[in-house]
Amino acid sequence: MVKVFSGTDLEWDALVRRTECSGSFLQSSLWAAVQEKRRAICMRLIDGAKNPSLWIALPIKPLVWVWYCPKGPLILPTESHELRGIQAILQTKKRGALLRIEPQSAPHFEGLPGFKFRKRRDVSPSHTLVTSIAKSDDELFSSFHEKTRYNIRVAERHNIQVRKLIGDELAARADEIFSLYDQTGGRHKISPTPRIDMQAFFGIGDVWAAFYGEKIIATSIHIGFGSYMTYVHGASSYDHRALMSPYALQWNIIRAARDAGFSHYDWWGIAPENEPQHRLAGVTRFKLGFGGERVASVGTFDCGIDRITYALYTLASHIRRS
Repeated sequence: MVKVFSGTDLEWDALVRRTECSGSFLQSSLWAAVQEKRRAICMRLIDGAKNPSLWIALPIKPLVWVWYCPKGPLILPTESHELRGIQAILQTKKRGALLRIEPQSAPHFEGLPGFKFRKRRDVSPSHTLVTSIAKSDDELFSSFHEKTRYNIRVAERHNIQVRKLIGDELAARADEIFSLYDQTGGRHKISPTPRIDMQAFFGIGDVWAAFYGEKIIATSIHIGFGSYMTYVHGASSYDHRALMSPYALQWNIIRAARDAGFSHYDWWGIAPENEPQHRLAGVTRFKLGFGGERVASVGTFDCGIDRITYALYTLASHIRRS
């Protein structure tokens, strides 16, 4: 029987960590806090086996809402009545037109009659790179690609300094950081994350910066959950690209994450193998230089639960693409 979770954040996170994997921070209380700061509607549910699922109601079109379970459910229901129980609770909170899920393994939808899930474009990345960091500095450094090691040394020769920003310094440097993200997004033709979302990250993640003198020339945001430290967002100055600051930045963060007790460093989004024209191909080359194992999940699936609204939404999407 599915019900609304009524325990503490610590109890919720303990349930999520039972099936820990790449992206499971998106099912954590930390991510719920990010969404609530954005004034999103969140529901935490558990089934009879105490399998948790965090659902977020998001507007995707005027009057069209989706109940989205990012990188979840971690354990997908195997019977229709379980999913109907989830749907019934969600719909009493906010009426949605569709369910959107990102299961960790290939789903068996044949066991869910009445629910027609369809594959769609990824929302969360379905391909990532995970580096094992429970190693000494020498073991880590020697596992990197030769060019990556060289670029780290270049940054060190230029005296690039790296530190985590906290408190008053983070608040004072916020506009500088936002500007760097805007520049990087425009350079790579990627829509920048809205500033209200970035500020929500500041509250629950770690913000790091690489300095050349007193100027921030590279920055990144990370979220730690369970044994994973995840690199969520990054930006760098094009004018200072020769200083190789992103390499020094990541090298310092990896060691700090290891020293804090994390054993996996999740690079959060790379291009699939053998797709050199993929939009993430450039940043993928950078990330692969630090070594690690490619990890793939099955992607994002939609299922209409309000047939009329979902049919209109699907029709409008087809017209827009044609």
